[in-house]
Amino acid sequence: MDIEKVIILSDQRPFAHGNHREVYLHPEKSDRCLKLMTEDWHKCDRWKRANLVARFVRPKWYYHENEGELHFSRVLSRRVGPPAWDFVAHAYEMVDSDLGPVLEVALITDFDGKVSLSLKEYVWQHGLTPECEAALEEFWQQLDKHWVFVEARPDNLSVRVKADGRCQIFAIDGYAFGQLIPLAKWFRREQKRVFRKRRRKQDCVLNEILGKRESGEFLKSQGIQRKD
Repeated sequence: MDIEKVIILSDQRPFAHGNHREVYLHPEKSDRCLKLMTEDWHKCDRWKRANLVARFVRPKWYYHENEGELHFSRVLSRRVGPPAWDFVAHAYEMVDSDLGPVLEVALITDFDGKVSLSLKEYVWQHGLTPECEAALEEFWQQLDKHWVFVEARPDNLSVRVKADGRCQIFAIDGYAFGQLIPLAKWFRREQKRVFRKRRRKQDCVLNEILGKRESGEFLKSQGIQRKD
């Protein structure tokens, strides 16, 4: 390993985290972030829940979140092309850091250069604004048009705020596709069923966030940017 090519991350703190990954600002590229696996993929919930058949049939990238996200981006690049990056954060490549291998991904930022909030944090701070609702509708239309499957949980989506106040939604995580036999990728009726189910689930989570916002309850830190 060439030490000159190793990106130094140990001198900064991650600005966000998920269940198995931490996200850092790229120290050399202002439009990129770096995702670090914090748990061995064999210990992740997705692997633990899988039966022996699924473990044998599915490739490693299904269980390894960084490799899975990179695979997802490469498929989108071939199948959809540049329009994909209007609603999905582009994953570029795996690179070396002093904390281990990391995935280099497009950083979603607002018009002023600040890192965009997750949908979870945006709704917590601002409520479900008309601009955000319009962006969500556009996001679902893009998914439907291009047959792109994402979990679309509020902590897995990012809300870019533009200078004119309009919003744009990007998927930044949640790319695993649960069906062992991917019927929804082959049949329109099944695709529509899966999309309706995921959208109902998203609506339920958003209503839960709004309820907690109204009552002043505690909101879990997953999907919330670190402020210190």
